[in-house]
Amino acid sequence: MGPDTTQPEVRTDFVCMTLVDPRGWLLMQERDEHAPVWPDAWCFPGGGLAPGESPRDGALRELAEETGIVVDPDLVDDLGELEQESPIGRFRYHVFVAPTELGDADVDCREGRQIVFVDPATVEERPVVSSTLAALGAVRAWAAEHTPVPPEDARAFAGVILVDRRGWILMQERDEHPRIDPETWGLSGGHLEPGESPAEGALRELEEETGVALSREDLREVGTFANDHREAYGTWDRMWVYAAEADLGDADIDCREGRQIVFVDPATVGDLPLTKGATAIVPAFLRSDVYASMAP
Repeated sequence: MGPDTTQPEVRTDFVCMTLVDPRGWLLMQERDEHAPVWPDAWCFPGGGLAPGESPRDGALRELAEETGIVVDPDLVDDLGELEQESPIGRFRYHVFVAPTELGDADVDCREGRQIVFVDPATVEERPVVSSTLAALGAVRAWAAEHTPVPPEDARAFAGVILVDRRGWILMQERDEHPRIDPETWGLSGGHLEPGESPAEGALRELEEETGVALSREDLREVGTFANDHREAYGTWDRMWVYAAEADLGDADIDCREGRQIVFVDPATVGDLPLTKGATAIVPAFLRSDVYASMAP
């Protein structure tokens, strides 16, 4: 009898779908200890196809079953198939993605430990299912081109992050009064006035809130970010963020708004309740070349 040349069967009935929010964050599921494969790992929502079901229909169904979110099929993009090895053998994993303006509060986690939007820059910091890692590059590339952005007439905000000689960053503890994100920590900043440039608004807001007066030449551009203000205004809005080095301390800051405005050790920022905007902006800034050039 010759050698056994039978090839192992490759299953083709697995699909997944992730959503990309205006920050560019990806919807992911943390599986719990009861998952039959890959327990306690992170993946995109998905599962096996029902008999006769198309991959697209299966991905939409799985997303709805696991999260309660129903997506317009016309918004869904097909990123193709990836073949992977798994504890149940080799399989082809069909990947779909769609834009969304939803957030964590809109997700009804019906399977696993949690289903939340995840900063794509931090995905590899978690235990991730191998097939999700294999699809991550294609999803990131899609997000770079298709992340939904606030409309041109969205509310406009701007702010400045001051960095002291220790590399600590200036943050404001908001009190109970703001319409947006009360009782949280965020950046000094606010609405742009009519006809005001983002840099002008950022400088004005910094001085109004802290008494610190800077010039345009002091500012380094960090980026433009989408902020989830749906709870306050029903919209995703746009915020321009700048940074500046500051040979200052807490005693030099005149807190004119909020509970306190102080320099915060970046190592402790994750322990603070952050505004929705700061949740995305602060980690992105701390990873940036701009911050690296200012930190000791």
